[in-house]
Amino acid sequence: MRHQVLSRHFGSRILQQSAVIVCSDVNMLPAACCTLLSVKRNLASSPVEFLLLGIDLKPKEIAEVESFARVHGMVINVLPYETPDAARQTRGRWSMATLARLYMDLHVPAHVERLLYLDADVLAVAPLDELFTMDIQGKALAAVDDYIMAFPEKSGARQRKIGMREGGRYFNAGVLLFDWSACRARELFVRTRETFEERSHLFQYNDQDVLNVTFDGDWLVLDLRFNTQTGLLPFVSRPAILHFTGKRKPWQVTVPWVHRRMTRRYIEDLRDTPWASFSRQPSVTRRIGGFFNYLGKRISGRTRFAQTRAYFGNS
Repeated sequence: MRHQVLSRHFGSRILQQSAVIVCSDVNMLPAACCTLLSVKRNLASSPVEFLLLGIDLKPKEIAEVESFARVHGMVINVLPYETPDAARQTRGRWSMATLARLYMDLHVPAHVERLLYLDADVLAVAPLDELFTMDIQGKALAAVDDYIMAFPEKSGARQRKIGMREGGRYFNAGVLLFDWSACRARELFVRTRETFEERSHLFQYNDQDVLNVTFDGDWLVLDLRFNTQTGLLPFVSRPAILHFTGKRKPWQVTVPWVHRRMTRRYIEDLRDTPWASFSRQPSVTRRIGGFFNYLGKRISGRTRFAQTRAYFGNS
């Protein structure tokens, strides 16, 4: 059964034909809800349904999503998801949260035609309406190059290992814009799961690797601003979606210097919710330390920076 949080029905019909979805277990619920809220704030006119694929959530945790939605006057439909046995067999190698999106086709409502998938460590910061109206040129997917594409030796080795064609592009799976009707008709997620079950040992980067195998050479390249990964910030003047790649996140006291302003966003959005303590402002000492850590990485990583600029600076 699908739990509907503050859902709006008009008769027996749900108006939205487009949707945005985040997959989350209990650990990332506050961040995931902030992700959905950030999209809501950056839509002017597009009718979009907000979905949360809730991984092994308890009733209390679904109620917390309901409370967050009520505070912010939005609609979040929680799609209950129980981790299947095929996914549990990979425990210790793949996280259950990252695997959940391989099963989205079994849970997303049938009326959805275009689906924007977002990782829970993502925030929209500029208008997104064009994602729901743009022509994706007959492709089933549109995405942004992964940061690794700036380093041909690494990207080539990864592509060969997982079975991609030579010389192709490799996308980052934190922001994925699907023609969901095409995905259903072509059973692309069924194919993805079959590949995962056959050779998951090859996929060091989990679902991102196996999705790249499925959509190899058959996806539209989006502008960098729609998935501005942390390492790409210097090359994007006006990001629309920030993707906090790396282990340190803006809601943590160890927030990277480049994302320091986003900490306040999480604190404010979670203030009147059950998750008010999820995000904390770092101390002055930590902020100073973060700044010098940032400088050190920029100095020591000059070669990496130049390579990244050479590839993405012309994107």
